[in-house]
Amino acid sequence: MSDHTGRFNPYLPLDACIPDGEPKLFNDRVYIYGSKDEFEDRWCSYNYHVYSAPVTDLTDWTDHGVSFASRLNGRDPDAPEDRPVPWSDGLLWAPDIAEKDGKYYLYFCQEDDSEGVAEGDTPYGPFTNARRITMNGEPIHGIDPSVLEDNGEYWYTWGQGHCHLARLMDDMCTLDPDTFLECIVSHDDGCEGFHEGSSLRKIGNTYCMVYASEYTDAYPNRGGAPTHLDYAVSERIQGPYSRKGVIVDNTGIDPASWNDHGSILKIEDQWYVFYHGSSGNKQYGRRARVERIDVDEASVTIRQAEMTSTGFATALDPADTIPAAVFYRVTNGANLVKKGNAYVITDVTDGSEISWRYFDFSKTPALTLTVSGTIYTEGTLTVFANGTPVGSAPIRAVMPCGGLSDDISCNFRIGLNSVEIPLTALPERADLTLRFETDAPGKRIMEPETLSFKQ
Repeated sequence: MSDHTGRFNPYLPLDACIPDGEPKLFNDRVYIYGSKDEFEDRWCSYNYHVYSAPVTDLTDWTDHGVSFASRLNGRDPDAPEDRPVPWSDGLLWAPDIAEKDGKYYLYFCQEDDSEGVAEGDTPYGPFTNARRITMNGEPIHGIDPSVLEDNGEYWYTWGQGHCHLARLMDDMCTLDPDTFLECIVSHDDGCEGFHEGSSLRKIGNTYCMVYASEYTDAYPNRGGAPTHLDYAVSERIQGPYSRKGVIVDNTGIDPASWNDHGSILKIEDQWYVFYHGSSGNKQYGRRARVERIDVDEASVTIRQAEMTSTGFATALDPADTIPAAVFYRVTNGANLVKKGNAYVITDVTDGSEISWRYFDFSKTPALTLTVSGTIYTEGTLTVFANGTPVGSAPIRAVMPCGGLSDDISCNFRIGLNSVEIPLTALPERADLTLRFETDAPGKRIMEPETLSFKQ
């Protein structure tokens, strides 16, 4: 496990791209059920991993390994006896889980719009005996299943554009057609902006639907990229549901941010929203993120959360070495990539900004910031705290050939360089932004890897 786990966003190791996270509580542990991005040009993979942590230590995440797979490495996918999913060896998309009578039921969907369930004896699997979800004797189709247990009944939601709902029968794989509703939240004109990723929760006596939303104020239903998680509420599980607002919006985490997916969970006395963010200037490479949220349980009103760098923590500690990868916003094409064993912010050009939220500077208002990484082009680095400039320094590099250059023939090994910036008048709690500038427009300036502070 990476030593940053749980203390920063993303809260899982950076090598783990786990989007679509559904958080659940079982036996005093928090479990995350998500898909897994592992390709450069498509979503998800052929297997799921389950992660968990004790409620008393949300920095101690365990990867329980492969819990379920649609394709077994080294086996013939055309041999039915070797196929964990008898009807498809396609990519596994977003899952959810439910517990009933000591059994755990993993609900999954695939790239062919099929939906199924497998079962296991533990919350982390392995899950076996895959069966299709059916209604009226026919398999259902759609994506993004969600299950809510309510007074001993299990309710199933799924769909894209329109969120469907029906009650699960005792076999946990058959839907009761008498309870089926075609659309409880929708992207139709004048509706709630539903895109996908339904996650049904209950707060007190109120049902709360969390979902990836296209809703915009200018066009209140369809029109926006589904980068935010919205919520709609109802006094009845079968609705009607009314949209109340945004929980979190991942816009700005990557230049190619497209969708979001996640849900909410109360852990001990604190509510959290679990979601994801893209990387690599692609819609893929999505990593698990989390924010603290304020929930008025009486009115079921959720205050919109800010994206932060802190994960389950309340602030970044300047005494730590901070990975640059835990930013919450980039501009002007900058994005996160892995180079060798390091995660760096690449494509930093003139005018690019990188932001981290929040640092705790309450112990000292004056520090020197060191930004370490690979420097390619000279320029200027300015630091802003809560939007106010607090320091600036030139960016310089000594190349192996003896001068500044972006010429490949020269920098056969540029090496790790750094910029030191004295900071003054730091606020106690700061949203820190680095702005990069150069007289060489279009050229990459630097690939930041870490931030550190000294007195």
